[in-house]
Amino acid sequence: MQSDTNITVGMIVEDWDKTSSCGVVVNYPPIPAEDWYVQGRGLLSEDNPDYPADDRTAIVIFEDDLEEHYPEYSGYEGIPMAQLNADDAPYYAFPESRLRRVGELKQPELALEAIDPSPYHARNFDAEANRDYIDAIAERGRPKPLPVVRPLADGEYEILNGHKRIWASHVVGLEEIPVAVLPLDNVRAAQYWAQRHLPGYNQRERAVALNRLHDQLNSMTVGEIRREHCSSDDSPQPIAAKTDGGQQ
Repeated sequence: MQSDTNITVGMIVEDWDKTSSCGVVVNYPPIPAEDWYVQGRGLLSEDNPDYPADDRTAIVIFEDDLEEHYPEYSGYEGIPMAQLNADDAPYYAFPESRLRRVGELKQPELALEAIDPSPYHARNFDAEANRDYIDAIAERGRPKPLPVVRPLADGEYEILNGHKRIWASHVVGLEEIPVAVLPLDNVRAAQYWAQRHLPGYNQRERAVALNRLHDQLNSMTVGEIRREHCSSDDSPQPIAAKTDGGQQ
């Protein structure tokens, strides 16, 4: 048996021990097998004595279960453990070297008209100021890196990360682009968005975004986001936002 060191989230894997069907790696928590506790069985390393105790812990959902719980998940980024637990998704922990890669999930191409901006996005983009950026996407024929979206109802999607890339794709005139689909609920989508946007916003943009977060979420969740991603000077203000999500 030879361990596979090229496994990442989104990989389709099988168990070297042949005790289960194929699954998909959906998360790599920063906890080694020797510290990962499996309910009712003890430490992951003790339950797998033939594998290194300091192996990375890989979280796997078997393919049938993935189709039932997260049919649009496309890999690229891991599903947060908090989301897996909130959804009561049936996942299993493996020492990484117990798994062998047999394939990988494909990134879908979506129509731009089916992708909406995040309701919290508070930045516009200027075509003249971003001409080189737009030209690079036009030359490649697709944005890079992949924008990340989440599935909504009725075949629509919401941007989690990559508003500028999707905006530039509109400007270029693309009709479809490849994306990474990450299934997140409203709270975890807001947390994901805030982590990747609020630190880079100026004070006015943060104020607009915080107002929008307050409109959508409870005060406790917004308070946690503010403490983690904003300075003490940032707070929701009764201002009239001039930004519109960057889709023009």
